[in-house]
Amino acid sequence: MQTLRSVYVSTAEWRWVIVLSGFLVALTLVPYAWALARNESADDWQFMGMLSNPKDGATYLSKIEQGRRGAWLFELRYTPETHDGAGFNTFYLFLGHTARITGLSSLVIYHLARVATSLFMFISLYQLGATIWVRLRPRRLFFMLLAVGSGLGWLLLLMNPSELAVDMSVPEAFPFYAAYTNPHFPMSIACLALITSAYMVVFRRGYAGTPSVENGGLGLFLLSTLLALIQPTALFPIGGALALYVLVRFYFSRDFPAHELRWAAMLWLPALPFAVYDVAVVRFNEVMGDFMAQNQTPSPLPHLYLFGYGLLLIIAIPGLVRAVRRFERDGDQFMLLWIVINALALYAPFSLQRRLSMGLILPLVYFSVRGLEDYWFYKVPEKWRAPSMIALIVFIVPTNILVLGIPLFGVIARPESGLEYGMLVETDYWTQIEWLQENGSEDEVVLASPNVSQWIPAYTAQVVVFGHLLETVPAEERLEQVEAWYRGQDCETLLSDQIPFKVRYVFWGPQEKKLEEDDDGNVIYPDIGKCVRELPEDRIEQKVIKGEVTIYVIR
Repeated sequence: MQTLRSVYVSTAEWRWVIVLSGFLVALTLVPYAWALARNESADDWQFMGMLSNPKDGATYLSKIEQGRRGAWLFELRYTPETHDGAGFNTFYLFLGHTARITGLSSLVIYHLARVATSLFMFISLYQLGATIWVRLRPRRLFFMLLAVGSGLGWLLLLMNPSELAVDMSVPEAFPFYAAYTNPHFPMSIACLALITSAYMVVFRRGYAGTPSVENGGLGLFLLSTLLALIQPTALFPIGGALALYVLVRFYFSRDFPAHELRWAAMLWLPALPFAVYDVAVVRFNEVMGDFMAQNQTPSPLPHLYLFGYGLLLIIAIPGLVRAVRRFERDGDQFMLLWIVINALALYAPFSLQRRLSMGLILPLVYFSVRGLEDYWFYKVPEKWRAPSMIALIVFIVPTNILVLGIPLFGVIARPESGLEYGMLVETDYWTQIEWLQENGSEDEVVLASPNVSQWIPAYTAQVVVFGHLLETVPAEERLEQVEAWYRGQDCETLLSDQIPFKVRYVFWGPQEKKLEEDDDGNVIYPDIGKCVRELPEDRIEQKVIKGEVTIYVIR
């Protein structure tokens, strides 16, 4: 009986994969090493430990901090209103417990997890390639195109800097970008790759084994469970493709597809309890329900996907055409249905459309390799094949260089840009955040500018009035209240009994003073600081002054 264990990969192959995977992961560490080195020589600002998507990165650290304090239920640390926790973001809560046990900082645990899950992802991608192909060349092509493949986002950026293709804006869609961004994206891609490996085996012609411990059935069940915990939206496209595949097999065989249903159930069944739980949380936990309602991640425009997948999509065309014409059972049917379902799902009426792009690159690169092996290598003269492959790599690699380098540019060359986008804070703010961690009490509410507020729950036990557009509930209302208070437009609401929380700490420094300006740097709020100046003395318990930043402790 053929199982996942029977897929043969030589020691030399694994050595090649591990060395190359280690090199790719090391590349994602180079910008951080450079940023930390620059941080050591900088007196005016502090690098906060995140380069790619720092706003979301701060929220991941806040979740790890919750786990460090013993929590297994997730709370919105960017929402000041007291609310019940929920069983979301268990992965980061687990990392927090690991940080507490090991004594490592949340930031160190975060990046260690990113390294470990990225290595696991790259190895899993090769396992998938080895499951599909016996020959070495297509295995390595598959791995390389997945590992470093991206699109022509760099070309679109040159033509129109106001638009970003998905290979420069949707890290979950590309393994290397995912490895640079956070630990749960590569972990989820790894699970998808191993799940797909299992289905590539069990859906082959002649395979009739029922799911069991010995043939990978239990492993498939556990992988689905893990993915439902970490990134449940990643199950939707492949789960939909399985449903359509079962229907196709029934149509062609005119027989009840018991074999396909048994194996598809190994993915569907573990996800059902999580789906029921999520619906219950949204229904009965008002704050979490509001959070889910405002958690919108719509898909970019279609042409941004076309540029984002670029040459990968072009070289896949012959493989896709062949699959449509022949519609063969061994791999092609399932992979083709996955692409169809996934492409439709990206624009389905669903709040998390963009997240559904995770895993789409797996069937796309499958058809890219099929196109290369069955068409392009026959059309391109032998003497031009090697130069053509080099040209392909040259065109798909620049985006990877840009996604590594652009955030670093905001730390090394233009700190003012790093401050604006939240990768840096002024040193005085960092000093005050450390004071808050040492002297504040858990769950006390902090009022500060949005850029500073995003980092306070990441490094302290306090919560903030507003710090993140998705994790502050209600986001728009709290943002307007924070801006109105600092701009001197409304000095009453945030310090009154009209709101369901009590502000304990108020920050005042350069970031708060910048709220007097519009997006073009024009001063349009001349009453900036009015509310700070008019704080009643009998309400100020203490002033903590560190350079240009003052914390007012409010009674």
